[in-house]
Amino acid sequence: MSLSIPNSPGKPQKKARKTPQTETPPVAWPTATESWVAILQEAQAGLLSLSIRLGLQTLQQLMATEVDGLVGPKGRHNPDRTAVRHGLETGYVYVGDRRVPVTHPRVRTNTGEEVPLQTYQAFQDPTLVTQAALERMLFGLASRQQPHADPALNAALDDTGPSKSTVSRRFIRATRQALDTFLSRPLGDRTWVVLMIDGIRVGGHLAVVALGIDDGGHKQILGLAEGATENSTVVTNLLTDLVDRGFAIPQGALAVIDGAKALAKALRDVFGDALAIQRCTVHKTRNVLDHVADSDQSRIRQRLRKAYQEPTAEEALKALKALAADLEHDYPQAAKSLREGMEDTVTVQRLQLSGTLRQSLATTNALESVNSQFRTHAKNVKRWSNGDQVLRWLAAASLFIEDHLKRLPGYRDLRTLQLALRRFLHLDKRSVGEMVAS
Repeated sequence: MSLSIPNSPGKPQKKARKTPQTETPPVAWPTATESWVAILQEAQAGLLSLSIRLGLQTLQQLMATEVDGLVGPKGRHNPDRTAVRHGLETGYVYVGDRRVPVTHPRVRTNTGEEVPLQTYQAFQDPTLVTQAALERMLFGLASRQQPHADPALNAALDDTGPSKSTVSRRFIRATRQALDTFLSRPLGDRTWVVLMIDGIRVGGHLAVVALGIDDGGHKQILGLAEGATENSTVVTNLLTDLVDRGFAIPQGALAVIDGAKALAKALRDVFGDALAIQRCTVHKTRNVLDHVADSDQSRIRQRLRKAYQEPTAEEALKALKALAADLEHDYPQAAKSLREGMEDTVTVQRLQLSGTLRQSLATTNALESVNSQFRTHAKNVKRWSNGDQVLRWLAAASLFIEDHLKRLPGYRDLRTLQLALRRFLHLDKRSVGEMVAS
């Protein structure tokens, strides 16, 4: 038990000195976080607006870090540094398809040469913006409509979007790059089995399109040329360009073409006897019916279809020659059209193809499908000013279309076609049995 000793009654008790107490100041946010208050308030306008604001602040931090790496931390003398800070400058970066103004630091060497910031340049790269303009145009969105394509971005940036002329310039740049890429692609990395060539009319212009099919049934748009399919010079130049880029058919190939004489001539001039030619039966039927009265077209069409369905080339030619003889009296031009190139319309029978593969290779339908997609992507173009514009559009659409092309129907039988071509073209002296065994 502890005892408490009281003060003596004779001595006055000393008053305890009061220690002055300091009032606790109110909590204040550090200066560094003041910008976050504004950001959180801005978040009320939407998550996209917040994301853009955060992204721009992150960019400023990345540029500051890069500058520190070039010249050293600010405020610390470094006698060995080779570059110095050179103030700030107003520039821009891309956010979506918009150019957003930003302030970026500048750096110069000790000798006064500008040092570009890689971070800043990366966000100035217009590749994605240009690609976006290209894809929107190919999907049918007109240049005047693109500023309204992303209303959320408009609201976040308080911006009306790129002008029609800006979109147009981006699209021209994108299609020109696409054309250069398309016309320089190497073609020697596949085994080509089928080559299809046909023309597509775009406005007042005619473009020749070449489609290749490899031994796996995969399709690729090989080349383009502006000019008439009836002009053998245009087609020869197209084929020569394919060869220069590596297109080769050492094991033979089947060329499927429309009825133009110039195509067959150009193919033989360039490839000689290394390919067999199949003329499209749909084109042939169409050409014949152009010379027949409407009242007789259904009957003639049925006879043509039946002839092309015959199992052998001999039976098909017999039926076609009989039809040409019947047409001679009433429709001599139709008979002449049918006889022209008749032998080449039954090449798939000579190769003894059957089933789906024969049906796929008797016509240029695989290429017609591609041409149809061309027209769909370019449907909003009302005026074609020149051939360069046509080629730019077709090249850009080709690179886009190829990713969605399906294999050739009947592709599993392409090995049969390869064996038949070697026998038909006399490419070697081995028998078909020896080739199968090898």
